Amino acid sequence: MARRLLLATLALGVLLGLIFSIFPGFDLWAASLFFDPETGKFPISRDEDWETVRNLAYWVPYLLIAPSVFVLIRKLVFPRTKMVIAPSVALFLVGSFIAGPGVLTNLVLKDNWGRPRPNQVEQFGGKADFEPWWRPGGDCERNCSFVSGEGSLAFWTVAPAMLAPPPARPFAMGAAVLFGTSVGGLRVAFGRHFLSDVLFAGVFTVTMVMLFYYLLLAPGRRNDARLEAQLERIAFSLHRGIAGLLSGIGTGFARVGTMLRHSGQILQRRSDSD
Repeated sequence: MARRLLLATLALGVLLGLIFSIFPGFDLWAASLFFDPETGKFPISRDEDWETVRNLAYWVPYLLIAPSVFVLIRKLVFPRTKMVIAPSVALFLVGSFIAGPGVLTNLVLKDNWGRPRPNQVEQFGGKADFEPWWRPGGDCERNCSFVSGEGSLAFWTVAPAMLAPPPARPFAMGAAVLFGTSVGGLRVAFGRHFLSDVLFAGVFTVTMVMLFYYLLLAPGRRNDARLEAQLERIAFSLHRGIAGLLSGIGTGFARVGTMLRHSGQILQRRSDSD
């Protein structure tokens, strides 16, 4: 299943790339639907109710990932403790979260692609030139438009949806995609992202989710006993490393104390001789 969904996601990405490369103005048209030329603003972005909806939606992925993060941290702190969430599941959720919304979206793309946001381009009252999705190096230095960070977070909910029982899985995944599309659409309506920013955020994030699912949870690959044993070894190695570091720091402080006492004794003898 994961392999088929991965191939379908990649195919969708190629199709979207072609569409938005051939018709880059489609991004401007989609953004113009939410822009008011009379005020020069995106009205929805100034609506407190919609801002509340945005803020609530923002925290949903963090609430979903929190139990897995807690379980992994607890395992690293107390290596002998049995994990209450299967290691493969916890690593799948945390790994895809870090790789998708974390590294790929925010570290690699948003701060380096340089694409100005809709409310920054000339067509919507800004000063920057519009840049199509495929051309990096626009008039934006950091936290730029491509791709949507909040859209990536929202589309990541496909990961926990894939853990639903098989009969409910299609509905759960459909709800996750709808959630991601709705959150991303709200960012378009706010004038903070182009439509392609949202769609590619979905493609990239779901691709990461499928890769991690295939590596950790695909039939024949899942091995929770082995993963938990590896986590225990990592935890004990960390404990030894931290203990060694603290011991080294303590030894260093002891040496400094000895040197200070020795210097004090020398100064005291000199003072007595004077």
